[in-house]
Amino acid sequence: MNLEIQQPVSAPEVPAYSVPWKFIDNWIGVGLLVLIQAVLLITAVRGSMPNIAQTAAIVLLESVYILPVVLIFAWRRIHWKHLGFNRFEWKTLGLGCGILVAGYSLILLHNALLYFLGVDTQGDAIGEMLAALDSPVWFFIVATVFAPFVEEVFFRGFLFQGLRQRYGWSKAMLLSSAIFAIGHLDPVALIPTFILGNVLAYVYHKSNSVWPGMILHFLVNGTSSCIAYYMLQNPNLIPS
Repeated sequence: MNLEIQQPVSAPEVPAYSVPWKFIDNWIGVGLLVLIQAVLLITAVRGSMPNIAQTAAIVLLESVYILPVVLIFAWRRIHWKHLGFNRFEWKTLGLGCGILVAGYSLILLHNALLYFLGVDTQGDAIGEMLAALDSPVWFFIVATVFAPFVEEVFFRGFLFQGLRQRYGWSKAMLLSSAIFAIGHLDPVALIPTFILGNVLAYVYHKSNSVWPGMILHFLVNGTSSCIAYYMLQNPNLIPS
């Protein structure tokens, strides 16, 4: 009698970074973001959009980054927890701070080069915006609190995670950071935003939590806004 030795059946492999949405959903989200921004840009160019930076309506403008996620998650019936609202180890935040300092050394070199070339930096643009406002209150609220929250949800919690499942973390980091930079619609800030995006994506990868990146993003935007406002109030400190 022949006895066949049965080999154990291996369980199907689960992706190392599994997300409950489909890969195509990432590009649908990017497409929706582009479409919404295009509509807002056309409206602004035609002059039919009021100066919403003066009011709480600026919050609605920043909401375009999270709207694609809301629509896709509602369509797929996905719980928001999958975006990475998890606990994290505080040492990951320390690692992010260290990498951020290194990244800002490159950003400072970039800004110095623009200065010597006579090109306005992102800080100059922020200063001009603040100068045009009657009160900077809503600008600071959005820049330091709301913008970091919605941008981390979309670009790291949603986009980076989805791309990471398909391409691996390093390629996903570069690609999501490039989209993050382009999505800000500011050619001068393209390189600094790309560098910041890589830092935030790496921190997300190490922690699998959206919170460390949000905290770093809060600090970056808050510090930049405060410096720009301080320089605006003390123009004699700006070299002519």
